[in-house]
Amino acid sequence: MRQRKPSRLLLAFVKLTGVLPALLFFLPKVHRADGAPRRLPKPCILMSNHKSLLDFVLYLILLPFRTIRFLMAEVLFNKGKVFAWFLFKIGGIFVDRDAYNFDFVGEALETLDKGQSVGVFPQGRLPVNGQPFPFKPGIVYIALRTEAPIVPVYTAGGYGFFKRAHVVIGAPIYLCEQCTGDPENPTPEELDRLTRYLEAQVDELKRQWEAGEV
Repeated sequence: MRQRKPSRLLLAFVKLTGVLPALLFFLPKVHRADGAPRRLPKPCILMSNHKSLLDFVLYLILLPFRTIRFLMAEVLFNKGKVFAWFLFKIGGIFVDRDAYNFDFVGEALETLDKGQSVGVFPQGRLPVNGQPFPFKPGIVYIALRTEAPIVPVYTAGGYGFFKRAHVVIGAPIYLCEQCTGDPENPTPEELDRLTRYLEAQVDELKRQWEAGEV
């Protein structure tokens, strides 16, 4: 599916009309781990675990003055032409998880080069029977080809009325500094190592939140 350019006007309208009811629904509370920025760097790659389809909506209202283009799975774009158009217009970047098509990497890099930010759920899929999927390496390909930092985030989920959505923000990660080989052409072993490294950073935020350390 061909990528389409987002509409700042439509995204602003969605945020303006949706922030208040969304805040009442999510009741979000932000926690910051050591080294976490008060404001997200610009540009940056927002990296989050994936608990619910509402994760994207949560970040949309938590960051009302930032445009973050999220990588979105093909299943969402297949829900109808009008809905696919809407997702593109609010900044969605199409990803076909079952095809060897990496157009989304180029779209993400172009977005970062323009000084905008990209959001990634590296698990790619929602948990099954409470069991999360491991991180996939797509975010590593993107991060190694840009100077933009990765900002790790953990969301505890728990969305719904009379519930509070907890979000933990971590310190920025410059992945090229963790790369021991050629960042332009990493080996499969290096890709796997860096993917597991990023996964561990989000797992650590989860541990800190569950231990009451943030």
